[in-house]
Amino acid sequence: MTSRKMPFYILKILSDRIENISRSYNINDDTNNELEYSIGEIKKDLEKMINLIPRLKDSEDLLMQTFQSLEKELDVIYDDHGQPNETSKKLNAIRQILQETNIKISDCLSKEEKAPILPRQQQTHLDVQMPKMSNNWLNLHIEESILDSPTMSNLQLSCNIPSINLMLCLLTFAVFPEKQLIKKKPLIYWWIGEGFITKSINKVAVEVGEEIFMELINKGFIQPSRKTPKNPIIHGCTVHPWIHRMLVSMARKANFFDLDTTGKVTNSYHKSRRFILDEMSFTSDDRPKGELLAIINVREKYPSFSEDFFSKNEKIKVLQLGRWQSSPRHHIEIEVGKFLDKLKKQKQLKYLSLRGISRITTLPSSIVGCQNLEILDLRACHNLETLPFDIGSFKNLTHFDVSECYLLENLPKGLDKLTSLEVLKGFVVDHWRKNSCSVSDLSQLEKLRKLSINVGMVSKEGTPFDIKKNKRSSKDNEREATIRAIRAHAQAIRAAYLFAAAASGKDLRIKNLRILTITWQMKSKSGDQRRKNFSSSANKEESSDPFAEVLLPNLEKLDLRCFPDMNLPLWISPGNLGNLKRLYIRGGNVETLVPMFDKFKPWKVEILRLNYLKNFRFHESFVLENEFPHLLYFERINCNCIADGLYDKNIKWRLNDGMHR
Repeated sequence: MTSRKMPFYILKILSDRIENISRSYNINDDTNNELEYSIGEIKKDLEKMINLIPRLKDSEDLLMQTFQSLEKELDVIYDDHGQPNETSKKLNAIRQILQETNIKISDCLSKEEKAPILPRQQQTHLDVQMPKMSNNWLNLHIEESILDSPTMSNLQLSCNIPSINLMLCLLTFAVFPEKQLIKKKPLIYWWIGEGFITKSINKVAVEVGEEIFMELINKGFIQPSRKTPKNPIIHGCTVHPWIHRMLVSMARKANFFDLDTTGKVTNSYHKSRRFILDEMSFTSDDRPKGELLAIINVREKYPSFSEDFFSKNEKIKVLQLGRWQSSPRHHIEIEVGKFLDKLKKQKQLKYLSLRGISRITTLPSSIVGCQNLEILDLRACHNLETLPFDIGSFKNLTHFDVSECYLLENLPKGLDKLTSLEVLKGFVVDHWRKNSCSVSDLSQLEKLRKLSINVGMVSKEGTPFDIKKNKRSSKDNEREATIRAIRAHAQAIRAAYLFAAAASGKDLRIKNLRILTITWQMKSKSGDQRRKNFSSSANKEESSDPFAEVLLPNLEKLDLRCFPDMNLPLWISPGNLGNLKRLYIRGGNVETLVPMFDKFKPWKVEILRLNYLKNFRFHESFVLENEFPHLLYFERINCNCIADGLYDKNIKWRLNDGMHR
């Protein structure tokens, strides 16, 4: 835990409080002998604790609570500045707490030293072949004062930080409010954009970022956050207040951010090359002028920039205006106007985030002027309707996220020219527009590792959203709508087969696909009968599909959402998905997992999630541990609707629970 790994910084805060009290009472005065004695004894107890804590392996949480209480008491004593005899009594009470704490530490050490030594879980280490720093970053001689400062050296030695990369990534947490939940992906994108992390020989940059993130967790600097306590997937983190204060101090001394002692953004932007947007912290007249590296929106709901702001700052690498918080309730709105057009001069921009920003209806063609853009995050831009037709000009783009952009009905042709693309989220299957990018076009993306597809935009009446009403009879319209809906459904199935073909060697260009998510957005008109129509039609499409017998051995995660059929496709089996570790089936009409199993080959799935499947139930002969012998986590929520609003018992299970599966 953090208290054991950084005793100097944690206990130094308490020592500083004691020194402040000592100075405020002029302790050298002979009339304050009793007070001087109390303060001296407390200093001795703190020194003893500093020597004991590094040997402690457990019980750090209890110590952190004690430290917090002591800090509050010392602050009260300093602020009140009462009579010396009253202060002495309060200090004696604090001293007693310290003595009791030292006794507890000694007892814990005694028990731990007697306990048998068990092998420690190996920490996540960075790839030894990872570059020390982005070469471009070093060539620009950026932040040399940070790297060479004594502050950085002291932080690295005291906190056991093995690399400058890890240190720089750690300091980014200083700018966020303490105890706030911070999403993992925007953090990693920021690190990539500034060049704190780069790809290694065997790992892409995001994977290196994941390792950095886990390294910070293992060292106790940040605390992992999961959607549920038992869920093994970490999606974000928080920073303990003690650690946050230490990071603020380090970031200030290293000129990493322009912050005051409490962590708030100051009005001076002369030292740091990072501009922080904080609510009510600046006006349009005091924006920074110079060669900024990064602009990070922490709490500004309505970011705006002067006419000449971007023309005077043309070396920006990171522009994160969008949401970094986990909750979508944080509203950000921007006056688009000429703002996006002005970005065309940002030739060094690598990371642009407009995540969750309102009022952005279109992305202008001028944005392709950002020739070095690597990460474009447009997630949850709910007003976004169109993308530039020449989007294929982003030759360096590795991450493109348009998920949760519900008004975006298609992606333009030219997407297949993004040959560096590794992650594509929010791809819309649309076959009624000639200028739309098709699933088959994606086969050109050789480096694609992660793909999410949305398919089947059909209304409750069975009419595709983009089909305008005409003078034809309602029966003809309904027949046409049904045919198109079935085609959309079949095309999504074929999408999976396409990638299966690539992985099995028929098309080696996209063999790197590891994660596939398909979301069906169909709403049936008449329940079971409509589902039967879809099911029978899909089976015909599947039986005639040339990829029906291929394998998908490299896929590690498959996420099916709102699947419209009662039975899953035959290709979802352990024989075809030999490397699958995570399987999610959420929403839709799936009733059973029976077609998924191979009598001679069990699943290697470690995480299985079955959620919101109102018609789903396990067959009587089904034994979970037999079919999924490698399972580490199983989740079943709101499955098998027995009566209105009543479902089978929810299950959230993990291996170390020791429960029967």
